Amino acid sequence: MSQKPQMIKVVLACALLIACALPKEASTQTEHKPAEAPRVEQDLISTEIGFFEAWKTRDEAYFRAHMADNGIFWGESGTLSRDQQLQQQQANDKACKVEGYGLSDFGVLPLTTGAYLLTYKADQYATCNGEKLPVHMNGSSIYILKAGHWQAIYRAEVPLSQP
Repeated sequence: MSQKPQMIKVVLACALLIACALPKEASTQTEHKPAEAPRVEQDLISTEIGFFEAWKTRDEAYFRAHMADNGIFWGESGTLSRDQQLQQQQANDKACKVEGYGLSDFGVLPLTTGAYLLTYKADQYATCNGEKLPVHMNGSSIYILKAGHWQAIYRAEVPLSQP
């Protein structure tokens, strides 16, 4: 079985599990009207771009403010809790230099009231511990609306084998 269908199954299974386990406050938000959909999409894209900008500028406060306390973060290092992800981010701040990034091909899928899956492609230009990181990445995040702003309850990034 190729890795791409397997990866899609893993992401969708995680999305379903997280959507089922969302806190009551995420599932009791008022439903977004169709006219609000472009606004939600823009907010989610801006929040995701903020993660990349925070990575580039070493803004740990952004990560803390936009990562849910009970979040799951997944990538080449495995599955991490919020605290583990923040610790890894602190280590990366010392070991990595981010020259730039670009995000494209966004997709937004409503999962339940107040929760959305955002998918995207990323090009990153960074070096960590003297080694260049893979340039082309696929990413996905599940966002919930909490305390008036979007928080990632799930984030995943994996290198693209073929851009």
